[in-house]
Amino acid sequence: MHMRSSILSFFIFFLSVFIHLEGVNPICVYLTWSGDPLTTMTIQWITNLEEIKDELHFCQKDDQTKWQSKAGSHAKMPLHFPYLIHRTELTQLSPDTIYCFKFSEEGKTYQFKTMPADLEKPIHFVAGGDVYHDGIEYVIETNRQAAALNPCFALIGGDIAYSNTTRNMRWIEWLSAWEKTMVTQDGCLIPIVPGIGNHDVDGGFNQNPVDAPFYYALFGLPGYHAIDFGKYLSLVIMDSGHTHPIEGVQTHWLAKTLHEREAIPHKFALYHVPAYPCVRHYKYKYSVLVRTNWGTLFEQFGLNAAFENHDHAYKRTFPLKNRQVVPTGVLYLGDGAWGVKKPRAPKKPKKAWYLAFTAQKRHFIHVILSKDKREYQAIDHRGIVFDSVSQPVLQEQKI
Repeated sequence: MHMRSSILSFFIFFLSVFIHLEGVNPICVYLTWSGDPLTTMTIQWITNLEEIKDELHFCQKDDQTKWQSKAGSHAKMPLHFPYLIHRTELTQLSPDTIYCFKFSEEGKTYQFKTMPADLEKPIHFVAGGDVYHDGIEYVIETNRQAAALNPCFALIGGDIAYSNTTRNMRWIEWLSAWEKTMVTQDGCLIPIVPGIGNHDVDGGFNQNPVDAPFYYALFGLPGYHAIDFGKYLSLVIMDSGHTHPIEGVQTHWLAKTLHEREAIPHKFALYHVPAYPCVRHYKYKYSVLVRTNWGTLFEQFGLNAAFENHDHAYKRTFPLKNRQVVPTGVLYLGDGAWGVKKPRAPKKPKKAWYLAFTAQKRHFIHVILSKDKREYQAIDHRGIVFDSVSQPVLQEQKI
């Protein structure tokens, strides 16, 4: 019975995508941030080439008598892929507020929620990577477990659609699945905070942004950047050698960025290649580069945790500083298996000095932030918590 219902649900999903592609617009809708998550939201939608209208209508959910209109822009998808990407950034929004938006007076109404101005109430988010590795059904299973937790947003650390610029329909399929399954219980779309991985780039490593045309076109974001949530949370999104070198300019930017945010109580990094791998060798070239260039800066400026990917298994390190286990050190969590059908077998913790826990599981990480602590839960595609750890917020870090 369960197998039949699963097959039926996947059939209905693909049928809905097909109907979209046959002319019901937009094909898919997704959210990101290029500005302040407390007061902005970037809305993106994909249509057929004929649908050139860029305007949308929005209002606060609690006052639907005051609809406003906002125009955006559009561009053709790369490599002659026959669709348009539309983008509009809404600004001057109210924090911690649900908004409605739609693309025509009679069209479907979507919802999103802005981030709160402070941590008077805990917030939470999910993190993972290596997403559309196998069938879309594996992505959907994990999506549904993540969405059931009502996260404020999702960190996606690269190897998103596995298109390698040749199987580009996978981007449409992944975004369509995201729109339909990454929705909170109160009907809000869950924003994406993306990072780039080797399978998002033609050539994998040591390339340029032009070699990742779909990633950059779809998200409209730099390869590395920071997102600040008021005075309580900062995210740094990094490029682990795919379209920007790890060392040099990017590392100098990271040092300046973390220094400027040293007083922020919750600080996290997102990137693809792990500094402390659980499957690949400790001396793997790109892991060494991440450790030696970024790891020391994470430690110097008090990063709380880094979300890593690439190895297709789960790991949690001990808190690390100066290549030692230190209670106030940096946690490294990963290693990317959101949509991997058969995760790889990781090293046993006793085989690597830095590993506290590993598991061969498809998973995502659930993070809960409050004024006093950070909680991390590793959750598999069935919704089972199989690892957890917490960090106290140090007195000097409290707002």
